[in-house]
Amino acid sequence: MIQLFKKIRKKLIAEKRLVNYLAYAIGEILLVVIGILLALQFNNKNQEQENTKKERGYLISIVEDIEYQKVILKDMKRHSLESIEVAKSIIQDFDENKSFIGIDSLNDKLNYLIETYNFPNTNNTYSELVASGQLNLIKDKALSIDIINYYLNSQESADDVKNNIENIFYPEVYPTIKKLCQITMYDEDVGEDEDFLLGEYKELETLINQRLQEPEIKLDLLNAIKIRIQILSVHTFMINDILEIAEELIKSIDDYLGLTPEMVNHYD
Repeated sequence: MIQLFKKIRKKLIAEKRLVNYLAYAIGEILLVVIGILLALQFNNKNQEQENTKKERGYLISIVEDIEYQKVILKDMKRHSLESIEVAKSIIQDFDENKSFIGIDSLNDKLNYLIETYNFPNTNNTYSELVASGQLNLIKDKALSIDIINYYLNSQESADDVKNNIENIFYPEVYPTIKKLCQITMYDEDVGEDEDFLLGEYKELETLINQRLQEPEIKLDLLNAIKIRIQILSVHTFMINDILEIAEELIKSIDDYLGLTPEMVNHYD
């Protein structure tokens, strides 16, 4: 084709047909320009298809991250609600008898109250999007803002839970409870021929009961248990809030991707 154009050009010049040559030259330029534009359009279309594919992949990964986070949050909520009920039962028994002595399974209950959960902030995909500067792959800006707000709220909740555990629970609650119970180890923490780690000692139980009869100790333990209830109630509120936002965000992403409940494999 190029050789043909060269022959035509030489022929026009040789015959001194300037007007025809100029028209031909302009036509040749237009053909080149059109070819470049078509190539650019093709490349842009390919890039757009690639971006759409990446966008879909990232959004599906975000949903998977949130679904995994929901599982941990629901387990954390279950433990928090159970801990609140355990704490209330201890206070109710104390209120009836004006003593901690004789409360059924007090040692086990106090052990349960010193178990803590860190707030899960499963944000691997979101962090990758932000770090790589590819958050703009999400074409729906309203959806993009919802995702950003979700992870900001999640991070804020994680920070609040961490602050409550590090600055309130461990300094004020844990030391009091730890002095008034024998720490229980779980079977999975105990190796073969290590059953001695599961033992509880009668003489130490006697020591604890002596402490529990002191008015100051009674006050300290009551306050520690009530503070534990307050902390867990706050955590439960935050969990419910994040779970509600998570459900809304997952639905928005599914709707945006055109996915129906039958097409997705969520945890619940």
